Amino acid sequence: MTTDRPPTAEPKGRLAAEERQVRAARRFSRIGLLMTVGWLLLVPAFVLWTGLPEPVWLAALVPLYLAAMVLHLIRIRRYVRSLGTPAPPVFVVAACAVGLAITLVGVASSWAGWTWALVAGILLGDVVAGRRARVIALWVVASAAVVVALTYVLGALVRPTVEGVPISPWFAAGIAGFYVASMWCLDVERLWWFKAVTDLDDSRRTAAELATARERLRLADDLHDILGHALEVVAFKSELAARLLEADPDRARAEMDEVQRVARESLTEVRALVRSTRDTDLAVELAGARAVLGSAGVALEVRGDPGAVAPAARNVLGRVLREAMTNVLRHAEPSRCTIEIGADRLVVCNDGVSGPGDGAGTGLAGLERYLEDHAGRLAAGCDGRGGYRLEAVLGSGR
Repeated sequence: MTTDRPPTAEPKGRLAAEERQVRAARRFSRIGLLMTVGWLLLVPAFVLWTGLPEPVWLAALVPLYLAAMVLHLIRIRRYVRSLGTPAPPVFVVAACAVGLAITLVGVASSWAGWTWALVAGILLGDVVAGRRARVIALWVVASAAVVVALTYVLGALVRPTVEGVPISPWFAAGIAGFYVASMWCLDVERLWWFKAVTDLDDSRRTAAELATARERLRLADDLHDILGHALEVVAFKSELAARLLEADPDRARAEMDEVQRVARESLTEVRALVRSTRDTDLAVELAGARAVLGSAGVALEVRGDPGAVAPAARNVLGRVLREAMTNVLRHAEPSRCTIEIGADRLVVCNDGVSGPGDGAGTGLAGLERYLEDHAGRLAAGCDGRGGYRLEAVLGSGR
């Protein structure tokens, strides 16, 4: 039977594949942001195709267009560095002023001047990115209404023509309003997608770090479980052998042989832990408890049959019994000990406790985490009569 690993621990191959997917998503997100810049470049290309406006209008459109490009690039750079952050007030004022100005000047400059409203729509996306949906909706509706109203009035006053035929102010106002009300979505979608990819990548990295920390904690608990118990037995039997060295040399030699056996078994268990094949069967631990307590002259009473316990529960309760025996040897001078075994429950009671006995040490804290991982609970403490009681309950016994 093997020790369960945390469910969050993932193979390196899978993590590497996810890393490649995240890098690809980031790359496509940046391509999307560049596509937004490409839309901005299409506006002057279309204007050149339809014919240059008069120099007086061109002198106003060129600096406005360059200002819009600079504002958009600044916003992308700032947003990428601080994802999800709304635009600062200064940027909002500047983007609104440039977007409205380029739209109105564009409509007045030529019959195809409504194309410049596309720039205003992208700047609107820069303004609303990172804000709540309700706020975005208010911004879009208000901006589209203002653009439609002002471009209609301006179109009615200027009346641009194509081949001598006046352009309907409603047509120019409708196209300009459509660009403002729709093109913002292109910009926001690119920024939102980039933020979503980055957030998912951060969450994945955090989950991997937590899985690593959890695995280290599990390894520390298991090492404490193995070495703490083994070293306590070695210390106890070494002291016993030293006392018996002159009075009973044969018994002392037998105790030292037992020390060697425990040391070798502990080394084997440490190696098994590294290979994740460590076994803590309840019956084996119970036999070890009988031998250790018998050597110490502690009367042991066992109630229940470990063979009647399910295999999975035997592994869990075996670890509980090992930690309980470590605590008995380390923190008490018992004369009797009782072990009660149920299908999903283990109770260990002993006397000879001199202190309060309620503090949760490193071993009990690790044991409590271990039981929680296996849908169980631990209750341990002084019974008020100079004894100590440890109870572990699994699954259905909760």
